[in-house]
Amino acid sequence: MASRKSLGVIAAMALAAAAGCQESDYVPVSGEVLYQGEPLAAGVIMFQPANGPPARGTIVDGKFALENPAGEPGARIGPNKVRIASRAAPAGGEGEMALGRSLIPEHYGHFESSGLTADVKPEANEPFIFRLEDGTPL
Repeated sequence: MASRKSLGVIAAMALAAAAGCQESDYVPVSGEVLYQGEPLAAGVIMFQPANGPPARGTIVDGKFALENPAGEPGARIGPNKVRIASRAAPAGGEGEMALGRSLIPEHYGHFESSGLTADVKPEANEPFIFRLEDGTPL
């Protein structure tokens, strides 16, 4: 009977450990976005893993750091599709919801057409550098 109880405790500990490991699915990710060789002044970047919601970041003077869906630093480990958007301030009055024109080619703003990917490693990720150019992806 004691051995069944011990097995139950071990199983419960294993489940608790596995639940805690989910946080380790995310690691800090930062980098730089260049457009035509210059730092992108402002924009947003998203890393979409094969499973789960995307990590997001704001681009300021070409630099970004991603946050996971819980608002903590990081992106999910593994291959990620990447999308980047940068838009001019919308024309019109204050509070207008319309988006301004895109400051980079539109295809970069969609996971399916950006041509951008990132393989996030469990540790020691170098800053990711994305070099955007005019034209369509190959």
